[in-house]
Amino acid sequence: MDFIESVRQREEQYLSRFAKKSTECAGRKTPLAPDPSRTEFQRDTHRILNSWPFRRLRNKAQVFYAPKNDHLCTRIEHALHVASISRTICEHLGLNCDLAEAIALAHDLGHPPFGHIGEEILKRLHRNNRLPVFKHEAQSLRVIDRFKHKGDTLNLTYEVRDGVVCHCGESLLQELKPNRRKDITLVEPSAARRQKPATLEACVIRVADVISYLGRDFEDAVDVGIVRQNRLPSGVRGILGTTNREIVHRIIDNVIQNSKGKDAIALSDEVYNAVDAMMRFNIDNIYTNTLIRGQFERIDQMLSDIFFLFLDVTIQTKRGRRKTGKYIGEAIQVFYEFLKDMEYSEIESDAQIVSDFVAGMTDTYATRVYQEMFLVSSPA
Repeated sequence: MDFIESVRQREEQYLSRFAKKSTECAGRKTPLAPDPSRTEFQRDTHRILNSWPFRRLRNKAQVFYAPKNDHLCTRIEHALHVASISRTICEHLGLNCDLAEAIALAHDLGHPPFGHIGEEILKRLHRNNRLPVFKHEAQSLRVIDRFKHKGDTLNLTYEVRDGVVCHCGESLLQELKPNRRKDITLVEPSAARRQKPATLEACVIRVADVISYLGRDFEDAVDVGIVRQNRLPSGVRGILGTTNREIVHRIIDNVIQNSKGKDAIALSDEVYNAVDAMMRFNIDNIYTNTLIRGQFERIDQMLSDIFFLFLDVTIQTKRGRRKTGKYIGEAIQVFYEFLKDMEYSEIESDAQIVSDFVAGMTDTYATRVYQEMFLVSSPA
C-alpha cells in the first residue's frame, strides 16, 4: 500500500464527514510534483516553518513593543499557540489537524511591525497613497503569493490560502459555519474580512486565534503592571477563570462540547458572553492603555518616515538613478536586494512595493533602519 492510499484509508476511518480530507486537496496555484512521504498540508507546514516571513515573527510584537521582559508574547509565539489550540480542537472534532496547523502558522505572516498600531499606520498610508485598505489578513495572503526567497514563493495550497485570508480574529461569532459553496481557487486578498472560510478547519482557526490572545494578553498585561488580576469583571472570572491556563482550557472545552457533530464551530451562551466581555475589557484596559497608545506618535513618525524614504528610493530606482549617491547605507542595499528578489512588474504601484517592504519589517529592524537613515550620531 502506498502512502497516499494509507492516508486515504486512515482519514476515512478517523475523520469526521465535515473534515477536509488531505487526499481531496484542491491543489496550488503552481502545481508541485507529489511528495511520496507527506500530504499537501504537511508540506505547507514545512514550507511555512522554513520561510523568512515566519522566522521574522519572533521579532514582531503581539501587544508590547521591544519588551525588556523576555517572557512576554511575541507574534511567533502567538502563531504557535494558535496552532497548538487548533490541533487540540481538531483532534476532538475529527477534523484535519495538518490543515489547521498550516493555516495557524501562516495566519499572521503579513502582520506589520508594532502590532495593531503598525497596522493602523499602514492603513492610513494606504489610504493617502490610493492603495487598497491595509488588512493584515490580506497582506498575509499577499506574502504567501508574492514574497520570493531564492526565486520561489511559498505557493501554499488553496485551502490554506483561504483559511489565512479569512481568519479574522478581531471579532468572534457564537457560531461560525464554513461557506462550502465558494470556489477557493478564486480567493484573493480582497476576501479579507468579507468572506467566511470554506473549511471547518479554518473556522477553528478563527476561534483559536481569539483563545490564544485573550488570556495571554491579559496575563502579560498583569506581568507588566498595567492591570491587576482582580480587575477582571467578576462575571468573566467566574466563568473563564483568571489565568491564561484556566481561560484557554475553559474555552477549548466549551468549543469541543458545543461543536461535536456539527458543521460549525460554536460556543455556549454563557461562555460566548464571557469571552465577549473579556475582549471588551482587554480593549478598554490593555490595547488602548496609555502605556501602549502613548507610543503611537513615535511609531507613526518612524514608519511614516521610513515609508516615504523608500518611496523616493523606488521612484529614483525606476528612473535609473540608483547610483546617484543620494541614498546610501545597509538598509538601502537590503531594499535593492528585496526589489531584485521580488521581481515586481512595471505596472506595480510604487507605494505598494514600499508597503510590502515596510510590512515585512520586524520591530527591531524598523527601529534599526530609522536610526541608520534619520538619526545622526554625535561626533566623538
